[in-house]
Parts: sequence; structure tokens; C-alpha cells
Amino acid sequence: MHIQLLIPGLLWPTATLLGPASGLTLDGLAGLLGRGSRSVLAFEPYDRQLARLFGLEGGPLPLAALRRSGEPDAPPPAEGDHWLCADPVNLSFAREHLLLQSFDDSQLDAEEAAELVAALNEVFTDLGQFEACTPTRWYLRLAQASKATLYPLDDVVGRPVKHFLPEGEDARLWQRTMNEAQIVLHNHPRSRAREASGLRAVNSIWLWGAGALEHAPQAPAALVQATDPLSVGLARNCGLPVAMPDVSAALRQDTLVVLDGLRLPAQALDLDAWRTGLEALERDWFAPLATALKRGRIDSLHITAPGDRATLLVANQRSERWKFWRKPYAFDDLLKSLAPAPLPLPEATPPPPPHEAR
Repeated sequence: MHIQLLIPGLLWPTATLLGPASGLTLDGLAGLLGRGSRSVLAFEPYDRQLARLFGLEGGPLPLAALRRSGEPDAPPPAEGDHWLCADPVNLSFAREHLLLQSFDDSQLDAEEAAELVAALNEVFTDLGQFEACTPTRWYLRLAQASKATLYPLDDVVGRPVKHFLPEGEDARLWQRTMNEAQIVLHNHPRSRAREASGLRAVNSIWLWGAGALEHAPQAPAALVQATDPLSVGLARNCGLPVAMPDVSAALRQDTLVVLDGLRLPAQALDLDAWRTGLEALERDWFAPLATALKRGRIDSLHITAPGDRATLLVANQRSERWKFWRKPYAFDDLLKSLAPAPLPLPEATPPPPPHEAR
């Protein structure tokens, strides 16, 4: 039996004075880290790593169409349709940079999302049709295919927007569209009401995910366990069953498990939520899987943890259980080893000689 865990957000993105996982009891994870083989690869976007597990790589990936096909209550996209993700975001200035922040479902409701999408549809009738599958996952069904290079939202959150503007043949169209959408959303009564209440306004959309699906995804396992719509969409497009993440079910057959509960807390630098989620992963996944490995119930367990600077790979094999000299490796120690080096302090200017002092 083979289990693959994909855990975006497991690597805390910044250095802290105290280790981000300090004080947490993570014996199961420590055992998997210490007794398995570990490697750290260069940064690669999470969505590309997920797509590769389904046999898709190279060129623009149709992430919008794939994510749209994984939405729970939406009809599947028609063959030949072209889609963009058009997710609601907040833009704000921090010093000289315009930074982007996303929303989670607890921060927007379906009614305000519907009103904001209706306002966009009144203005952009020539581009296609906007729709909101959830309060925070919006789409644009295009009247014609896009020829722009558009950056995924996860790559842009918390970063200066100027580095991720649309590129390519019709880049100006989409730059203009996002600028005009900012005006529409900024002036909307819903946005004004949010600002008056001290909440972050939905004052822009982020367009991404263009591309055509040239090859059908390939099944990475007998079962996919996931809740995020991109993973669900990939599984549906290769005819795989999809289930909620559950360790007992994963131990019955070859399974790909996508656990993305740490992704948003890591992006938002919400350390309390991240630590709470990490404790839940230890209880529900790491500890049970470490026990199953010791008992020989798993042939192999692979953990892939895409981060914003690097990707951690951990591989545990049943055949290596007897290597008793491999000791647990504390997760907080691992995070410290991956943290960026502190910036060097400027050298102090030596005081002038006594005869030059004034």
C-alpha cells in the first residue's frame, strides 16, 4: 500500500524568534522525519506540483477549468468552454508597494458576493460571464480564449502586485480589465459598507488559471482524498473517486491525500491558526501513519510539503523499519534549519581618534 500526502503550508514561511512549532507535541511527525529520507528542493508553485501528480506539466495549465470542474454545487464546464478564476481580493498600500490579500469563506458571505459579481457582469458583458461558486471563488467564463500569462493567486498573496501583472499577447486587455474592476468594486455600496465597518473591502479581482487541457490527467492512485476544488477537479477529469480525507480509509488502498488546511494560515502569517492546524494533522494523520508504518501496514509513505521558498520531501519505506539507529527529528528543528539566514548587521563606524574628536 502506498500513501502520498501533499501538504501545502506545512513549512512556516518566515523566521521567528521562537520556533513556530515550539512547545507542540509532534511525536508522530518527528518519527516520520527522522526515520524517513528527507530532501529539500528549490521552490516550485504548489499548483504545478499538484498537477504533476496527475501527469500534467509544461506550458500554461488550465487551472481555472480544472478548479471549476471540482466545485461541489456547480454544473460541470461544457466542452470547449474557456475559464478564468476571478477571485475577490483586497489591494492596499504598504509603504511604496501595492500588496494583495485574499479572503477566506468566513470573511465574505454569499449575498455580498452575488451583488459584487452582478455589478461586474453589468460592466464586462463583452468579456464573458462572471459567477461566484462560493463567496471567495469566482470565475469568468470567457467569450474567447485568453492569450495572456496570468499568475496564480497563491503566488501573489502578500507580495507586491507589480511583479505579477499579466504578460503576453493580450496582457493589456487583462491589465485594463483588472483596473476597471477595481473602480467598479471600490465604488460599490458593499465595499463602502465594509470599509465603514472597519473590514477589508473587496476592491479588486485577481484573474488567473487560463489555458486549455491538452491531455487528460492520469490517475496518481486508486483514490483521491481532498476537499479543495482543484484537487477534486483533477480527480474527476481522470475518472477517480474522491473522498473526504480520512486516515482509516487511506490505509485500505493506494491513496493520494491533499491536506490544505495549513495553506491559508501560512499565507496570512496566522501563527495561532497554523499551530492549531498542525496539532490536528499530528492527531489525525502523522501519529496514526507513524504507528501504521511501525506495524508494517504501509509499503511506502511520501510527504510533499510545498513552501514559499522550498519544497520538503519525506519518504518512509516499510523495508527500512529495521534501521533502529534513525532517531526522531523534531519538526521545529527542521523549520529552523530551513529558515532564511538573518540579514547581516551594518558594521559600526569606529569612533574618531581622541585628537580628532570635537
